[in-house]
Amino acid sequence: MSTAYDNADKIQKVINDDLFPTVQHVSDVKQVLDFMTDYAAPLSEEQVRAILLLEELGNNQRLHGKSNPYSWIIKDITTKHKKAVSRTETFLRTIEELIPKPPKPIILADGRPAKGRG
Repeated sequence: MSTAYDNADKIQKVINDDLFPTVQHVSDVKQVLDFMTDYAAPLSEEQVRAILLLEELGNNQRLHGKSNPYSWIIKDITTKHKKAVSRTETFLRTIEELIPKPPKPIILADGRPAKGRG
């Protein structure tokens, strides 16, 4: 019986244009922003090529032996520096999207708003 209620609740949320859950607490916003720090500044194609080149150069055992002297640079680029150059507007847009918005009115073809039930 509970599965029928769950399905009805999901369908009602879709009908009400509630596709994404609304954020209720600051901790939810913090959790989303923490998640975004890894995805706010994706590596560009040039950065990926540079990382691959550093890995290939570091694998030259005649020059460097068994350890890659560039591994710390690769690690810093993919973690610390990537987060440091992420754009602030990405986080601001994320916060704006988390703020609940009132439903948009339905406008008919002749320009007048549709009347709601009730």
